[in-house]
Amino acid sequence: MGPREALRLSKKGGEAGRGKTSSFIRGNLLVLIVSWIFFNFASSLVFPYEALFIRELGASALIIGVLNALGQVLLLFSRIVGGYMADKYGRRDLIAWMTYGVALSYLFYVFAPDWRLLVVGVIMHNICLLYQPALSAITAESIPPEKRGLGYALTNVLPSIPALFAPLLARELVNRFGFLRGVRLAYSIVVICGALAADVRLIYLKETLETGARARARELLSEVKRSFVEMKNAWLLMPKQLKMVTVMLLISAFEEPLFHLFLSFYAVDVVGISEADWALMAVAWSSVSLLVGIPLGRAVDAVGRKNALVLAYAIWLPPSLYLLFCRSFSELLIIMVLFALGGALFVPAIQALQADLSPKEARGRIMSLVGNLNLVAASISSAVAGALYDMDPTFPFITALALGFASFSIILFFVKEPEERYE
Repeated sequence: MGPREALRLSKKGGEAGRGKTSSFIRGNLLVLIVSWIFFNFASSLVFPYEALFIRELGASALIIGVLNALGQVLLLFSRIVGGYMADKYGRRDLIAWMTYGVALSYLFYVFAPDWRLLVVGVIMHNICLLYQPALSAITAESIPPEKRGLGYALTNVLPSIPALFAPLLARELVNRFGFLRGVRLAYSIVVICGALAADVRLIYLKETLETGARARARELLSEVKRSFVEMKNAWLLMPKQLKMVTVMLLISAFEEPLFHLFLSFYAVDVVGISEADWALMAVAWSSVSLLVGIPLGRAVDAVGRKNALVLAYAIWLPPSLYLLFCRSFSELLIIMVLFALGGALFVPAIQALQADLSPKEARGRIMSLVGNLNLVAASISSAVAGALYDMDPTFPFITALALGFASFSIILFFVKEPEERYE
């Protein structure tokens, strides 16, 4: 597993776990939360309508699936390079400058006359996301090990407070200006919010890994080649339990596009709600996540990562089955509330578990590898989901349900609670 003498281990519990809930929300963690406030507000504006918007521009379900698959493949290569660069050159500059690129990529959504111009936006967006491994690493390094469950919950909940009403603004834009023009205006706001988030990161974020190395253009090709080798090395650096968690996440990554990519289509085409009212489901999701996020983050630290993951799937699976029979707004609303409850428990638990099991000096590469494997699964699944939806709207959700039971079984029978946690 590499030079173990360089690792600092933290036992569960301890004196550092005492004190005020928000005592560690400062420095980089505070900067990241502020930047995520802008991003969460922006994404909450357009996420409910994204697939419906692309369909309105002339794309079929299969084309939307292929576009999503293209983004996943590009993101795979961005993560390969980004994971190596995060550990080679540090976190800050990579995060700050690439955030500007992500913001500008949404201009293609503002001006696209049809779905084909979105291809350029998808390419630019996912290339600029090479900062994701650095962002994951700097987040993990900004939260005390014994507070990671609560810390990750706070990073998910606090930025969601201003975003809570964003879908209502998007719904108002759609009702007032029509669907296409209203969503384009929403994407214009995304560009502005993304640029503000980039400003915050560039000005205030501090480096957590001073390497002394400086990137040179002539080294880029050799670094890309080395990055593929580093992926193999990252797998070897993984503890056995992290490998098992990675397998579970791989199955979950294949499941996710099958379920979420066309959920808005299913709600409109099968359940029968209006396009504008789909935004209300996003409000319900965000409201529940905000209400229970911090208490459930505390629960992750109190009951353990595995128990939290088991409970999350126990909450998720029954409504996933009932979705196949849902035919009303009120039924779908209850389902979305339960999905939000499970997600508010799952996200901080899996983030904390990954951080617990990842050595600091290899964390960027390990998180990059985990993300890359997930992207391989998600890219295939996205295209499959589009084809399945075109055949029958229920097929993607039936397949996702089966994969959900598989992930749940792995957590239940093969994942163990870590006894020691890396800082």
